[in-house]
Amino acid sequence: MAEHCLEQYRSRSAALAGAVPPVDRAGLAGFLAALLRDVAGPGRARVLAYPELQVEAARRPWPAALPAPIGASDFAAHGHLLGAAGLPGGPGRARALTLALHGSIPHLLAGAPNPLAAAGLDDLEGFTRGLLDSICPDEQEAP
Repeated sequence: MAEHCLEQYRSRSAALAGAVPPVDRAGLAGFLAALLRDVAGPGRARVLAYPELQVEAARRPWPAALPAPIGASDFAAHGHLLGAAGLPGGPGRARALTLALHGSIPHLLAGAPNPLAAAGLDDLEGFTRGLLDSICPDEQEAP
């Protein structure tokens, strides 16, 4: 099952890599919102397997290496997306974006309305715009 999950992830990542990257902040926010909508909707069954795999990896050593490529790939992909959208990148911003998106996944999978609203995940476009504003503030807003 773990290897199947990793193969599905690689297939999905390859499809996304072939897509035209967003060229500005608004495009990137929309792209990220679409990814999160997929987590909560059509991709839910596929994505549910990833947290289960991570928990299993914490219990048993043999699957521990399998989730590692997912995180590493996401850090690189999000860094690339920031740059393609004309936003400041770098490893710190890519990590912050990746970890915030990954952190939203359990809430989206559970789908409970009150926690979604409390996290801002009831408005995915607003959530991703706010996330990008926090990670890459406009130069006029930067201290």
